[in-house]
Amino acid sequence: MLVRVPAALATALMGAVLAGCGGGTAAPPAPPKPTPLASYDGTVAQVGRAPFCSRVPDRAVLEAVGTKVTTSHYGNGQRLPGTEDVSHEYGCVFTGSDVVARGWVFVPPVTPARAAQLVTAARKVPGCRPVPAAKFGSPAVGTLCHGGGHATVTYRGLFGDAWLACSLAEPTTRPAAARAAAEKALVARAGIWCVRVATAASASAS
Repeated sequence: MLVRVPAALATALMGAVLAGCGGGTAAPPAPPKPTPLASYDGTVAQVGRAPFCSRVPDRAVLEAVGTKVTTSHYGNGQRLPGTEDVSHEYGCVFTGSDVVARGWVFVPPVTPARAAQLVTAARKVPGCRPVPAAKFGSPAVGTLCHGGGHATVTYRGLFGDAWLACSLAEPTTRPAAARAAAEKALVARAGIWCVRVATAASASAS
C-alpha cells in the first residue's frame, strides 16, 4: 500500500536526513560584529579600577595591531613602560609591527569635577585636535594627535568613578594627499578598539 506523506512533512524529513549525513560539518557561527563607538553607551557602564588586560579578547588585539603582538602591561606602583615614572594606573600595551594599542584606568577614584579638568587638559595638548567621543563615559573626550612620526587617536572618559582611556597609534600616512582618509579610518578603528577596552574593563567591575 502506498502511503502519501504531506509535502511539508517530507521536506522536514529530508532536511533532517541531510543534516544527519553532513557529519556535523556545519559552518561555525560568525563572530559578532564589532561595535563602533557611535553605537556604544558608556554612560551606563561601570568600570572597575582594577587589572583588566587579560579580559581583552585576542581577536580584538589582532584586529587592532596585527598578528605579531608583544605586550608590556603594567600595574599600580610599577614603572610606566619606557619611562622612569611610577604608575598609578592599570595599563595594557599591545604592540604590532607598526601599530600600538593601549588601554589604561586610573587607580584613584576620579570625581566629575576632576574629570572635567582632564577633558579640558586633553583638548589643549599641542599637535592634537578633537574628534567626537560619543558616549565614551561622561564626560568624555577624543583627540587625534600627531607627533614622532605617528598619528594617535585617544579616547578618555569617566565611568562611575573610574577614569578610563585608550588609544591606537600608527605611522603617519605619506603622501599628505592620502592622510585625511587614513585618519578617518584610524578614528573608526580606534573607536572599535576602545569599545572593546571599555567592555573588558567593565567586566572587571562585576
